[in-house]
Amino acid sequence: GHYFLGLATATTVIRGNDTDQQALLQFKSKITSDQLKVMESWNSSIHFCQWYGVTCSRKHQRVTKLELQLLKVSGSLSPYIGNLSFLRELNLAGNSFYNQIPQEIGRLRRLEILDLINNSISGEIPSNLSACSKLTYVRMRSNQLRGEIPGSFGLLSKLKFLSFINN
Repeated sequence: GHYFLGLATATTVIRGNDTDQQALLQFKSKITSDQLKVMESWNSSIHFCQWYGVTCSRKHQRVTKLELQLLKVSGSLSPYIGNLSFLRELNLAGNSFYNQIPQEIGRLRRLEILDLINNSISGEIPSNLSACSKLTYVRMRSNQLRGEIPGSFGLLSKLKFLSFINN
């Protein structure tokens, strides 16, 4: 019996990259259509750092980029995206993502590039996006966003490019 007890304790230790894998699987679970079958590589037969569109840091194997632009993917954005705490670049441009940008995106403290142009994202721009203080490049044009650009965006001192036209 001791062996099983030891095994159970070992599995409760969650490493950071397990969190990343779970976040990616939750992201995948919200995909409703994947015509080019790009998400098929997102399975346990290979390490998640080898999944299509995913780039990890060499040293700690944490997700630093998620690049799934122009892949005919549709679905909503999982709040679990906020758990990819090492993410620097999120590029979902030119797909059919819909619903709102989850508030949890404000937890991505290392995020530098956010590209969501040409999707069907609705709702308002989360004001806590300004918590992503490293943001330099934000593209959200050609969506169905409404409301105003949050005033807190003025706090983004590194911001070089911002595009919201056609919303």
